[in-house]
Amino acid sequence: MFVSRRPQRDLVTRMDPAYWHPAYDRVLRQCSLPLRPLGEFITHITYGAIVTGRRPQHVDGGLPLIGQGAMRISGVDLRDLIAVDPESPWAIERARVRRGDLLIARSGAGSLERNRLAVYHCDTPAVVDCFVDIVRLEGIDPDYVAAFLRTRFGWAQIHRLLNGVGPANLSFDEIRSLQVPPCELLEQRMRDRHAAEVLPLHQRRRYAEAADAVRQIVRALTHALESPPSPEGWRPRPRHVVSS
Repeated sequence: MFVSRRPQRDLVTRMDPAYWHPAYDRVLRQCSLPLRPLGEFITHITYGAIVTGRRPQHVDGGLPLIGQGAMRISGVDLRDLIAVDPESPWAIERARVRRGDLLIARSGAGSLERNRLAVYHCDTPAVVDCFVDIVRLEGIDPDYVAAFLRTRFGWAQIHRLLNGVGPANLSFDEIRSLQVPPCELLEQRMRDRHAAEVLPLHQRRRYAEAADAVRQIVRALTHALESPPSPEGWRPRPRHVVSS
């Protein structure tokens, strides 16, 4: 039981009572760095092609079609994926991934509700299917964002937005609204740790060990964000302007 007093203009934007639970705001207030909307850093956001009435056919030498099942905690697993013809309807230009893209499960109790997301660290040309969002970032490190969204500060925001009726999903506007704490020092630390501790294991397909390494990074980031900024300068990044 809780009581939330808000202006009516706010309440009508979200009619599900659980969204207004004060615990969500309490969690964010415990983050020691200033938060800014992820949308300030997004240059491209989309999902894969919706093709009705037929299934994709495998073509040797085609483009791997990335679905939610290929998204591991440590990165994207391209093994055993259907590869589609580059001229097929599934291989539309907007859905082609680039190295450094953040991929987020669009919906589903088994994926989005389990915070399934990954950063694409391959140079292999590939496309996402219609159940995966591509979030392309500029001015903030994608591995840092992925780690942050796995902390209690990030997950509380996602969980809050998932409350309501119907299938669990995040709209583009809701993804843009997620608050992140840009910080050059922490971004560099998380990026270095990911490159040294996670990628080598992921590339050798030692996925369980790679997942454990990611969890250790997330715990370290959570601890850092719960602590006051250090004297050496956990300064927030200057405000970034996304290039048009």
